[in-house]
Amino acid sequence: MERREPNQTHDDKIASQQVTGIQVSYSGPLPPPQILEQFDRIVPGGAERIFAQFESQSKHRQKIELQVIRSNAFAQILGAISASMIGLIATGGGLFLVYQGKSVEGFGAFFTTLASLVGIYIYGKKSQADERKSK
Repeated sequence: MERREPNQTHDDKIASQQVTGIQVSYSGPLPPPQILEQFDRIVPGGAERIFAQFESQSKHRQKIELQVIRSNAFAQILGAISASMIGLIATGGGLFLVYQGKSVEGFGAFFTTLASLVGIYIYGKKSQADERKSK
């Protein structure tokens, strides 16, 4: 026969259970050394595989960045050459019209081209200065 305390009921005897959760987070390409060590215990060589993947991804990203830099430099050079040729042709055309006696049309073409080139130059310098300030 079970002995009960005078104020104790059957429901009071139910065991309680406590659940505790732990959440771990990290930022960056590699986990902290403690977690790498745990990976290595679970999967032998796991930490080395993680490092190899990180190194491979870094090399790949650097290769892509180099390609982007080179293509941007090429595009800038090509744009500068094209703009120079258009400017020279338009300026030459304006001067040719002045030489042919069509001074209004010639001066219009010459000064419009000159004003456009100066405007593009000033806009480019301002954009570069704004970009430097934002970095």
